[in-house]
Formats: sequence, C-alpha cells, structure tokens
Amino acid sequence: MKVIEFAGMPKAGKTTAINIAESYLKKQKKNVRIIYEGARISPLSKEDRFMYNAWSFHNTANRILEARLNKYDFILIDRGVLDHFAFSRAIEHLCPDYNIDAALDYYSMFANLEDYVFLYMLRPEEAIRREKKHNPFLGSVFNIDFLKKLYSSYQSLYESVRIQKEMVLFDGSKPLDKNTKRLIEILKS
Repeated sequence: MKVIEFAGMPKAGKTTAINIAESYLKKQKKNVRIIYEGARISPLSKEDRFMYNAWSFHNTANRILEARLNKYDFILIDRGVLDHFAFSRAIEHLCPDYNIDAALDYYSMFANLEDYVFLYMLRPEEAIRREKKHNPFLGSVFNIDFLKKLYSSYQSLYESVRIQKEMVLFDGSKPLDKNTKRLIEILKS
C-alpha cells in the first residue's frame, strides 16, 4: 500500500493530478481510494478558523485510518497532514489564542499515516489570477496576504519535512502535460 498526499497551493493542479493518478492506476488494475479534504464537507463555520481546521484535520485523519485498514494499493489524499501543518502556520495570525507549537506537535503524531507527499507549488499571484478566471469574488483564503503566508509555510515545510519523508515538488505553473508525465513516471516506480 502506498499512501500519497497531494498538498500545496490553491489552483496549483492537485485535484487534476489526483484524477489523473486515479485514472492511470485503475488502468493498471490497482485498487485506489481517494480521500478528499475534510474542509469540503465541514459543517462548521469558517469564521472560527481554529475549530474549522481542527474538524477538517480529524475528519481527514479518520478517513485515512479507515482506508489503511482495507486492501488498497494506493490511497490518494487531497490535502492531508502536511497541508494542515501549512494552513495552521498561515492562519496563526488570525487566531491569537492558537498555540501553534502544540498544534504542530499534535499533527506530527499523524505524519506516519502518509508515505509520500506530492507538493504542488504556485506563486500566490498566479493562484489569484487563476481563481479570478472562474470566480471574481475572492474570499478569506483567496487574498494575496494569506496566500503569501501559505506559500512561505509550504516552502519552509518542504525544507524541513523532506528530510524525514519522501516529498516530490511539482511546479504548478508548468504545463499540465509536463507535470502529468512526471507524475506517471513516479507512480510507475
């Protein structure tokens, strides 16, 4: 079983990559499970960012644990443990009572749920440009200040975490076919 998190910047190509990986692996007769980010289904308000992220993290971790009990060849995660690290660092300034060190220590206990992280990076300005193509109204995540904090958080996590875990960095600004070719090559190995 290989458990792969697709993490990274909004609009960098994570969901597209997961769909491509799923299609490729199923053609190879592999048993695949996709776990989409818990934030998609959170019943909590985004106003309380700490509780919203805590619920999302626990929901995602629970679904990873359940999937690991089954006989999947691949579990593909759309925003998992590493993403929660990054978002926690990026929202720290929004939650004055948030004990970031305790949160990161807690999340690190779950890092072994994933074998690999495919980190999709994209400059904040490009993420905004891509989002505005489809949605002219930017929200709390789609603003340049937050995206810069998030980008910086991913960069520092890449430098520190890749020593302990196999991480692959993808440039979300590259053409889809180049990232797809690289993704398929990695999945073959």
